[in-house]
Amino acid sequence: MKFLNTILAIFLILILSNCSKDDINPENIFAKIYDDSNSDLSYYPLSIIQSADGGYYILNAVSIDTTRKFLNTDIIRTDQYGELIWKTTLPEPYVSPVEGFIVSGNELHFFCMDRTSLGTYLMKVDDANQSAVVANTFSDIFYPLAASQTPKGNILLLSYDRGSRNSILTKFNNSFAQQWSQKFSVIEDAEAMLTAHMTRSGKILPFFTGTVGNDEAYYVNALYNYSIALLFVDAGSGDRTGLIFGERYDAGISAATNIQGETFAASRFVFNNHYVLPIVNFNLSSIISANDLQGEPVAELDADAHTRIKTITVDNQNLIVYASNTQNNQVLLMFYDLASGEPIKKTYLGATNPVTVADLIQTSDGGIAILTQTTVAGRFKRTALYKIPKEQIIGDD
Repeated sequence: MKFLNTILAIFLILILSNCSKDDINPENIFAKIYDDSNSDLSYYPLSIIQSADGGYYILNAVSIDTTRKFLNTDIIRTDQYGELIWKTTLPEPYVSPVEGFIVSGNELHFFCMDRTSLGTYLMKVDDANQSAVVANTFSDIFYPLAASQTPKGNILLLSYDRGSRNSILTKFNNSFAQQWSQKFSVIEDAEAMLTAHMTRSGKILPFFTGTVGNDEAYYVNALYNYSIALLFVDAGSGDRTGLIFGERYDAGISAATNIQGETFAASRFVFNNHYVLPIVNFNLSSIISANDLQGEPVAELDADAHTRIKTITVDNQNLIVYASNTQNNQVLLMFYDLASGEPIKKTYLGATNPVTVADLIQTSDGGIAILTQTTVAGRFKRTALYKIPKEQIIGDD
């Protein structure tokens, strides 16, 4: 593992070395692979969050790919240098962890699923015992798919009810008391498709939830009316106000983040083609097709590319950063000016080992941390973490 990390770090430094005139501390730039001696296991990284001490928590799904069962839940805790402090894989029945860490007070939470009942667990990370424990059980919420936390501390959870064939958006307050739950009819039976998504045996769908402004409205990318659709909902009731519908499950919105009001940064896909829309206006009360949107085509992205979008601030410069996967098995980072949507620069991560993006955050020092999946020796799927300092985000190439 140390050898792999050394090689990965060398390539990261080579990629970014042209901007290294400033002294950069080791906690501000590194690349780590979290290896596992069990060659039968594959890791699917999901989410990352920085801790108060500058370290990181990483949420993974882990499986034996040949079994195609629901994936187990794995947590990694690192220090500020990305060095492993502890790691644990939770026992069954805690499977299919959901992207998105949630902070409540001084406690860190995430959602996962019961392997048998398909109900939902709220888990709390237990640092003292280097594990996670059940904080709450929601036995009537099935197939949890995506979660996020709003600026006011509320929680949004997307799930699927196989009995009624509905996508469900549930809002909790910051104490995890349910505020409302809204149904959106899928009409057709989507269980087989969701099982393939959750076991990584079929098409991976871009499920996510998000907030407009300061809890002014919410949005959710979910199954709806025979397609993947971006739904806009009222914050008080969850009632749908508008939507951007896809073309079945082969075209739609792949990622979106709200900038302010009805202004978003987004990306969309049409079969194997991908487009970025750094500044786009979404009318929250209208109904349109994702195919009606324009955008900048990015031909180098992989057919199955998954995109993450964040807004960041670097030395008082407001930026939008897109992270996605190229046909050359690299992570492409594209930076745009937040006000104008004009491109600033592009950076690639990955060289010897293929990498695909999982998550992206801005760190407390103004840099960014990119969580990825890498393939070691062309076979072993592992979690990898890149840390890029702020000096090399907007510096000259």
